[in-house]
Amino acid sequence: MDSDKGILEHTPLQKGDACDCENNASSQSPHEQGTKKRPARSDLYEICAANHWKPPVFECYKQDGPCHQKMFTFKVTIEIEDASENIIECYGAPQRKKKTAADHAAEGALWYLKNIGYGMKNQ
Repeated sequence: MDSDKGILEHTPLQKGDACDCENNASSQSPHEQGTKKRPARSDLYEICAANHWKPPVFECYKQDGPCHQKMFTFKVTIEIEDASENIIECYGAPQRKKKTAADHAAEGALWYLKNIGYGMKNQ
């Protein structure tokens, strides 16, 4: 890539690959851990743009609990456009805030992409 934030080479996905992000991402987002790191959603958007994929789609998959203590579970869907069109879906763990829940799903997707060979350099 021409950019200094290029993408690593990757290995092909198998049809139907999916990610259970609840087991792969940390239980707290960077904001809850007290760090000033940028949201995982931003990194995920950047990887998709660098690879000329469609942007990731975030969806509030489930809401549980009473109205004053709602827990939100988000799902992120990524279409990898290469020789074998693949779709990755990652589900985050339930979180109290929607942004945190979306970031948790994005962290899992980033973990999965890194492990199949896509990832940001200089992380």
